[in-house]
Amino acid sequence: MPARKLQFAGALFDGKSARKHPVDVELTPREIILKKPDHEPIHWFYPNLRWAANTTNPFHIEHGDIDSEYLETLVVEDPDFYKSVSKIAPDSFFAAGKKTEINWKIYIAGILILIFFAFVFVKAVPAFLAGRMIDKIPVEWEVTLGQSILKILPLEQKPVQKVLTVLQDTVDLLEQSIEGKQPYDLKIYIWPEDTVNALALPGGPIVVFQGLLNQAESPEELAGVIAHEIQHVLLRHSTRGILRNLAQNMILTLLIGDVNAVMEGIVGLAGELETLGLSREMEAEADRKGMELILATNIDPHGMIRIFEKLTQEKSSQEEAIREKTITEENDSELFSYFSTHPSSQNRLEKLEKQMKPHENRTWMPLFPNLNWNEMKPEN
Repeated sequence: MPARKLQFAGALFDGKSARKHPVDVELTPREIILKKPDHEPIHWFYPNLRWAANTTNPFHIEHGDIDSEYLETLVVEDPDFYKSVSKIAPDSFFAAGKKTEINWKIYIAGILILIFFAFVFVKAVPAFLAGRMIDKIPVEWEVTLGQSILKILPLEQKPVQKVLTVLQDTVDLLEQSIEGKQPYDLKIYIWPEDTVNALALPGGPIVVFQGLLNQAESPEELAGVIAHEIQHVLLRHSTRGILRNLAQNMILTLLIGDVNAVMEGIVGLAGELETLGLSREMEAEADRKGMELILATNIDPHGMIRIFEKLTQEKSSQEEAIREKTITEENDSELFSYFSTHPSSQNRLEKLEKQMKPHENRTWMPLFPNLNWNEMKPEN
C-alpha cells in the first residue's frame, strides 16, 4: 500500500502585497504546518481555515477572518494535494468550504431578487399612486401647472395670425363634438422649431411645433394630431404623468435617504418637460379617443391615418439611417420626434384603420374648403 503523501511545496500570500512567499507544506490531522527558510514554522489549525470551492487545482486555502484587513492565502499546485487533504483533514473543513459556496450563491440570488422587487416597486407604485390621486387634483391646479410650463417654453411670440387662427378654429370645431361640458380652456400655441412634435400640457394648452405644420399636407391631417392631443388633456394624461414621475422621484430619493432632495425635486418638477412622459397605454387611449372625436366631428379620418403613417415611415427611415451611421448632424436635429415621444407602431395604425373601417361609406365634411393650404407653409 503506497504511503500517504504529506509534504508539498506551496506559495504563501500574506495579503499585504502581491509578493509570493515559497513555503514547504506539511499536512497533519490537526493542522497545516508552513515552513519558510530561517523562520519558525507557522501553524494553521483547520477550524481557522477555509478552502475556496471549485479550486482543487491549484488548491487555495484562506487563513484568518474574511472581514479582516489582511487575509492570508496558501496556494498549492500539486494535483495530489487535494486528495491528501481530503483524507487527512476533518470533514468539517470541507463542509465549511461548500457552505461558503452555497452562502455566496444564496447571497447573490437574494440581491438579484431584491433588485427585481425594487424595480417593480419603483415602477408600479408611482403609477398606482398617480391613479388614486388624479381625481383629487383640482382643475385650477392643472391650469396653474400648465401655465408655469408655458412660461419656460420658447414659443413663437408673433405667430402668423392666419396659421394660429386655423389651428384654434380646428380645436374649437373638435371641442363642439365633446360630450358634456369639459372644464378646460383648450388653446393652441406654436413652437418655432422644425421638430415634428406636439405637446398637451396640463390644464388645456396644446403646443404644436412648426415642423408638424410643415409636414401636414391638409387640415384633416393636422386635425388628427390635434384630436389626439385634446384627448391627452381631457383624460388628464400629462397631469397623471407628472404625478407618477413625482411619486417615482420621491420613492427613489427616500430609498437612498436624502429627504432634502425630495423637497428640491417637488419644487423643480413642474419646470421639467420630461415629466410629461406618457405611457403606451395613455397613447393608445388618446389614439382611440382621438379617432372617436374626429368621427364625431365628421372630419375625414383618412387624414389622421395619413399623418400617422407618414410620421411612422419617416421615423423608421431616420432610425435606419442612424443604424447605418449615415445620418448628418443636420438631419439628426430634424429627427421626427413626434413618435419618439409618442411611441407608435404598425399595430397602432392597424387599430386606427379598424376603428375607421365601419365609417368608410360616410360623406365627410371638408375642413376649411376655401383655405389655401400652401399659405400655412413658411416662405422659402
